[in-house]
Amino acid sequence: MTLTRLPLFLCAALALSACRPGTSALNANFQFSNAAGLGTQNAGLYEPGSTFLWNISSNRLEFLDTISLTPITPGGVSAGDVSSTNVAEMGISGLPESLFGKEGLVKASIGAQSRFVAKGALREDYNNTITALAAYVQEQVEAGNNPDLILHPREDEFRIVVIRSVIRATDSSLFVGGTDSSDPNKVVDVALNIPGGEAIALRVRVGTRTACGRSEGADGKAPACFFNVQVLDPEYEEDNPRMQFLVGSNYPADNLPDAFRSLR
Repeated sequence: MTLTRLPLFLCAALALSACRPGTSALNANFQFSNAAGLGTQNAGLYEPGSTFLWNISSNRLEFLDTISLTPITPGGVSAGDVSSTNVAEMGISGLPESLFGKEGLVKASIGAQSRFVAKGALREDYNNTITALAAYVQEQVEAGNNPDLILHPREDEFRIVVIRSVIRATDSSLFVGGTDSSDPNKVVDVALNIPGGEAIALRVRVGTRTACGRSEGADGKAPACFFNVQVLDPEYEEDNPRMQFLVGSNYPADNLPDAFRSLR
């Protein structure tokens, strides 16, 4: 099937040679994207207990510290080879005018044909997050710091983000349209199903590396290639002088990948 016969086509290219001359360029960033069944792609190689202050109004993250969490299963649980079924919330830029207002649709279309594979996966889950945060507050007090100025418990726009589970892997790869796209020099063609409009061919550059895994001959733990977080709201409750960390408070979860990308 040729490009002209497709109802709508996106040429997702990691180089420029595979697309029609003169077509628009779109950039896709899969770092910190969400991979179903795996978690958030860990471009920063953050370890369990990594703790961040999140301003949900400006959607900015600030790394605070790595707190000590308690493993649910010491040593983790072997998961073998694990594959995601969909990828969401990658960053895109350079959207052509013809697709203005359809950013979410473009992301969903690319993500539906993208997947991460983690080989030799080991899942580590942790708990006692609130206890560890309370200990962190006490440590700040003992060090002469003011935890109110660090965690902003009296301001509604701040949340605490803690990495509470990770998936380590001996090797992790990104596939787009069935082709290994871990190397940003490869070219990938992806057919999209976007309702309405004329057939469009775009060049999509995936200029950021997402490969993750243990180097050949390396000892010790494999890197944390994916993670999941717990989000808590620091608050003071009436008649309680101790800072509380509320679970399940409202926050824009879909904005977190962009917030993590702002750290780099």
